[in-house]
Amino acid sequence: MDILVAVALIFLAVSLMAVSLPLMSMVKQSERTLSALERLFGTIDRELGPTLKQVDTLLGTVLELKTSAEKRITEVGSKVGDVKGGLTKITGEAKKQSSVFGAGLFAGIRSYIERPDKARQESKKENEAMRLSEVGK
Repeated sequence: MDILVAVALIFLAVSLMAVSLPLMSMVKQSERTLSALERLFGTIDRELGPTLKQVDTLLGTVLELKTSAEKRITEVGSKVGDVKGGLTKITGEAKKQSSVFGAGLFAGIRSYIERPDKARQESKKENEAMRLSEVGK
């Protein structure tokens, strides 16, 4: 039985050695991974501060541009309103002038057309009066 226990212990020792060799490579790989993570965190820590400052500056510039753009849009809106009001006024005046001009033109054309009729009627009356006076002679 002692031999059996001795063989079992030897078998156990060999098994532990067989298992410990891959574990050793895993431990070394874990050490390399942790070392790489440590370097990554150091780099992030060094670079994050200045990057955040640049982002903050950029956001400040963007906010200034936004404020400036809003101000310009408001100014343009008021100028567009002024132009629209001016155009509305000019359009109203043009409509009044064109309606006055149209009425005057229409009256002129009508009087031109009616005047020859009146002149014709008067000339007919004169011709008839002359004929009557000639007949009376």
